[in-house]
Amino acid sequence: MTGDAPLPRRGEVWWVRVDKRRPAVIVQTDKVREPRVASFLVVPLTSRLHLEGLPGNVRLEARSTRLSKPSVANLYDLQKVLKSDLIEPVGELRGSEMEAIDAGLRLVLEL
Repeated sequence: MTGDAPLPRRGEVWWVRVDKRRPAVIVQTDKVREPRVASFLVVPLTSRLHLEGLPGNVRLEARSTRLSKPSVANLYDLQKVLKSDLIEPVGELRGSEMEAIDAGLRLVLEL
């Protein structure tokens, strides 16, 4: 992500650099979306669809994420990524999908 690139927004799907290049959805609130914030909270997406069975995880269809196949938002792998590890935006989730992710985060984190 270059210095003049737009900051990510909650609900956007981005390619990020974590253990490897992978898609992730931004879950951090837009209320702290400003250039001084050096990191973002993300939920990695995985093509391992059997993880959909874990409580809180959310299956996402390819048409929503703009990835080549369905994926699962793995809420058990919530991560912080540095702004420099955001590679490029891919798509944006619908409100109902973010509501499901929010519900999953509340369950997994007991919020």
